[in-house]
Amino acid sequence: MQGSVHRTLAIVATALTLAACATPSASTKSDGAGLTGSLWELTNWSGHEIPHGDNGEPVVLNFQDNGSEASVSGRAWCNRFTAPYVLRDGSRLTIGHAASTRMACMGKAMEFEATFLDQLQALERYQIKGATLQLFAVDGTVMRLQARDKVAADKSR
Repeated sequence: MQGSVHRTLAIVATALTLAACATPSASTKSDGAGLTGSLWELTNWSGHEIPHGDNGEPVVLNFQDNGSEASVSGRAWCNRFTAPYVLRDGSRLTIGHAASTRMACMGKAMEFEATFLDQLQALERYQIKGATLQLFAVDGTVMRLQARDKVAADKSR
């Protein structure tokens, strides 16, 4: 009888250990709260030079979800934009057509913005590890963004 108790405890301990390993860690988020908790500054996009706006403003994404409507807004370089988004199955992300301001910008800025906004519509999933957001497009392109504090960023405007 004592042997069966030890065996049962060993099985329970193993099951608990495996369950703990299967639980997502806090540093890898795949829920909407991870997206909406920070502003996200574009830091890397293969094949593209990452610009800063005329006044040094970075390219940023700001995800919001009030429960009935989810949108992403931000700065694409010299113009601001907003677009609806949908999260499905944890880390699946679809961003809709973006509406943007139409300030006259240098040709290079206009080209970057058009490509950037098109790329947002080509996204299919995301992953957050620590303070880094990775956005994956259907064609395999990856954009990397770094978290910025929303409160500090809002106060600097």
